[in-house]
Amino acid sequence: MLRITTERFHDQVVEAITSVKDVYTLRNVPLDPKLSRELITQQLLTDPSVNFRDIIEINKIITQDNETNKQPSNLDRELDALTAEYDTALEVFQNLENIDYGSSRIVAQSAQPARCLTVKMLLLAKQIQERPPQPNNSQRVLISVRLQQLRRLYNIRNSSSSTSAEEIKRQVAEQIDEWLRVNADEKAALDETMTKLLIAADTGRQLSKLIDDYSNLSFDVIATRVTQIMGITSNLTGKNYSSLRTRMRTVERVINEDRTLREFVSDLSLRRTQLQTSKPQLCQ
Repeated sequence: MLRITTERFHDQVVEAITSVKDVYTLRNVPLDPKLSRELITQQLLTDPSVNFRDIIEINKIITQDNETNKQPSNLDRELDALTAEYDTALEVFQNLENIDYGSSRIVAQSAQPARCLTVKMLLLAKQIQERPPQPNNSQRVLISVRLQQLRRLYNIRNSSSSTSAEEIKRQVAEQIDEWLRVNADEKAALDETMTKLLIAADTGRQLSKLIDDYSNLSFDVIATRVTQIMGITSNLTGKNYSSLRTRMRTVERVINEDRTLREFVSDLSLRRTQLQTSKPQLCQ
């Protein structure tokens, strides 16, 4: 029963990390060939940073290929290391399948990774809240280009122009609506990601507490606690955006009320900027 809970925790963490990677990835949008050619021409003519002696750079501009030989970012490496850390933790968790109810030693061994991974989920959620990424910026660039074209057309129009001022204003209004739609879609994606992180953090918090109390609880109490933990997802769904900020404060508060978890928060907050490039360690 406890193994099922730890595996649920692991699955929630993997889903949350996948979502984090998605919102930190700039989303490419297909370009109209004519617009694409115009953007490339404008960059080649006006961007002073373009080095025409760098054939590889020029090729990337002309072909719009930003993926070839692309090196993983610091965030990619950090999230990949975190995923590996969770996979290592799952090996500890899966050992719970092979113990009986009275074997508390191996249960206690799973407390360390559970606490550490719990805190890391909370810290990632706070990072997105405080410094939200903008994965839809490529769409905003396209809208900006269209607005620039419309302004140019508006400024050079005359009595013989095929496009009236009112028609240009109508198209500008369309682009404004499109920009607001992009903002709304992006906010929904960020809220969904933070929700998944908070669900994992809350599951981990309760799992850590259950592990601490395991040896002193009856089977019936353990069953009740496990049922409560498995029900966390239903209390905070991705569609419940209005309560997300309140929920984050609540999860952070209850985590900080646990002295051991609070120490993990303090320690990991200090080390967040240090990349772990070696074999993942379980928060040692």
